[in-house]
Amino acid sequence: MISRALICENRHNLIFEVEKLEHLMAGTPVAFRDALSIREDCYVGQLDNVLTAAILVYLFEIGFQGTAFFTAQEEAGRSWRYLLEWFRRFGGSTNHLIVLDTSPYPTREDADQQQVVLRHRDANAAFNDRLTRELEDLCRTRHIAFSYKDRYITDQNEALVAAGEAPKSLGSTEMGRIIAASGGLVDGTTLQIPTNGYHTMQETAAIASCEAFIRLLCDVARI
Repeated sequence: MISRALICENRHNLIFEVEKLEHLMAGTPVAFRDALSIREDCYVGQLDNVLTAAILVYLFEIGFQGTAFFTAQEEAGRSWRYLLEWFRRFGGSTNHLIVLDTSPYPTREDADQQQVVLRHRDANAAFNDRLTRELEDLCRTRHIAFSYKDRYITDQNEALVAAGEAPKSLGSTEMGRIIAASGGLVDGTTLQIPTNGYHTMQETAAIASCEAFIRLLCDVARI
């Protein structure tokens, strides 16, 4: 239980005081352990990052021969820097990078309107149109319900502006950041699993969405 939060006067970072951890020495690594549960055809737990990481590991188990990147500091908006540095040092260039993630929706009903989420762009850059259309075509072939998150936000913004309210940002993603910063070296698109309860221990994703997500990746990877 967090008992107090304060700003460090020396480092200007946020410090949490947590009950029952007083016996630990400073610098001791502490991890949070969550448990996945299955409720009404959904996975429930702390799903963001963990879910797509598990799917990537599974793809290797069933024969994927490509390259997967697991980067640090994604939530702080910095992971693209490590990935771009890898391409600059070792990987040359690519226009076929697919960033995997979850995509938050306000309710389970909103999330269930689609099985997977695509994007044309975010607030930073337009994504690779050919690769995005390839994913869309595969969705249609597989009869997988899909939507575009940028269109979803644009439609919401039209309603907000009509009501005299400020529009929302298209969002800043890892894919958009690396496209904008790489100067053409790295290009691609994103594929996401719709969830609700984002960044909580009750984040929820439909099992059908996860299965559709895996089928699409198997098609792209020709597994």
